[in-house]
Amino acid sequence: MNADPIPPVTDAELHAWVDGQLPADRSDAVSAWLQDHPEDARRVQDWQAQRTALQGLQRSVLDEPVPLALARATRPARRAVWPQALAASVLLALGFAGGWWGRSAGDPAARLAGATPGFVQEARVAHAVYTPEKRHPVEVGVAEQAHLIQWLSRRLGTPLTAPQLQEQGFALIGGRLLPGQNSEARALFMYESAAGERVTLHVSVLGDQAGQDTAFQFIRVGETETFYWVDRRMGYALSGNLARERLAVLADAAYRQLPR
Repeated sequence: MNADPIPPVTDAELHAWVDGQLPADRSDAVSAWLQDHPEDARRVQDWQAQRTALQGLQRSVLDEPVPLALARATRPARRAVWPQALAASVLLALGFAGGWWGRSAGDPAARLAGATPGFVQEARVAHAVYTPEKRHPVEVGVAEQAHLIQWLSRRLGTPLTAPQLQEQGFALIGGRLLPGQNSEARALFMYESAAGERVTLHVSVLGDQAGQDTAFQFIRVGETETFYWVDRRMGYALSGNLARERLAVLADAAYRQLPR
C-alpha cells in the first residue's frame, strides 16, 4: 500500500520552518517540499534575509557587557568547547563517545544560547535553494577559481580559502555571493561527489563581537545535516544530505585548511 501523500505546504509552515518552530516530522516534509519547489525555496531565502536584517536591529545588545552572574554561569561551557576540539573530530565518526560533542550539545549553558545562529539559518536556506540547480548552481565555476576567491574575499573584506576536499571524495564546482543580515556579504562554496552528492560551505564575517573561542555544533533540518562553527570573527557552516559521520570528516578537512 502506498504511503499517504504529503499535504501541501502552507506559507505559515514555510515561515515556521525558517524560524525552526515546526515539529520534526513536518519539518522533514517542508524540507522535501523545498527541494522540489524552487520558487518556494527562493521565497524562503528572501524571508530569511528579512529575518536576519530584523535581528540586526538589536545587534547593539550583543555588544553590551555580559552580567556577572550570567558570565559565571556560562564560563564552564566555554571551557568545555576548547579551540583544539576539532582535532578530536575522529570521535565524531566513532559515535561521539566521550568527545566534545556530548559536552557542548547537552550543556545547559549551550541551551541558554537559544535559537540557532542567524548565519546557520542563512546557510541551510542557501543549501536548499542552490544544490538542486542543474544549470546554474554557482555564479563562478571552478575554472575561474582564483577569480572566485579574490572576488569573494574582496566582498567579505577578509582573505578567504576554498578548502580542497578531493581526498574526501568531493570536488569544488564553484561558488557564489549571497546576502546576509544588515546587507552584509556571505560566500558560498559548493562541492560535488562522483555520485552527484553536493555539500556547501557557507562563510560569514561575524565581526569582533563573535568572540575568540572556537565553538562547534551540529543541527539537522529534514534530510540536511549542518556542521557549523565560529572561529574568532568568522562563522562557517558545512551542509549536506549526508550521514553525520561523513559530514564530520569533510568538516575536519575543511577546518584544517581555513585561515585562523
